[in-house]
Amino acid sequence: MEAHVSGHLNFRRFIVLTRSRTGSNMLISFLNSHPHIYAEGEIFNRLHGRNHLDILSRVYGEQAPHIKAKGFKIFYYHPLDDPTRQVWDSLMNLDPLWVIHLKRRNILRTLVSRKIAGLRDVWTARSDEGRILDAKKAVTFTVQELDEGFKQTREWEIDGEKKFEKDRLISVYYEDLISNPESTFKQITDFLGVAYVTPKTILRKQNPESLKELITNYNELKTAFSKTEWQPFFKA
Repeated sequence: MEAHVSGHLNFRRFIVLTRSRTGSNMLISFLNSHPHIYAEGEIFNRLHGRNHLDILSRVYGEQAPHIKAKGFKIFYYHPLDDPTRQVWDSLMNLDPLWVIHLKRRNILRTLVSRKIAGLRDVWTARSDEGRILDAKKAVTFTVQELDEGFKQTREWEIDGEKKFEKDRLISVYYEDLISNPESTFKQITDFLGVAYVTPKTILRKQNPESLKELITNYNELKTAFSKTEWQPFFKA
């Protein structure tokens, strides 16, 4: 007779707090390449009438013996179909909860990536797939559109950090995941209380082109934001 292996509750509960197009899919794949971490995706994107407490109970219920950290990613504006946002009250009342706050230093890159992904309906890219060079990939923005996007993202970031305890929150940047994946992931594994292992992923950066190549009216926008706090984002 096969022996029954019971689950356990002695693991670190965490969330990846972020917005779209910040490299969250890559980070989740890094986390799931670790033998002692289990990370789910956007489980609170929409509730579809479900009780959010039932979802939390499932996610943070008993885990297999080898799991030492369990969590999921959630965007600042989730759930999209629940204006009460009670899930955030529940998360803030979870004690303890570890928060990995994933951001992108260049918010312009985030907005460009979001617009391209929405137009093409392509949200991830695998490293084993050939890159398609497409002149139609470039997008156009109005000054107002970008200004609102910059301000909204920054407000989300600030509000997100205010919700949770500083000593259980770590800020991680997409640019560091790309340029220094090993050292950045070491910070995350230390934060989650698990031994470091080299992160692995099959995903790759989707839009490596320069901003000048990706934005049709780049020069116009660069001039418009030249004397604002957003000027540093315009690096071709």
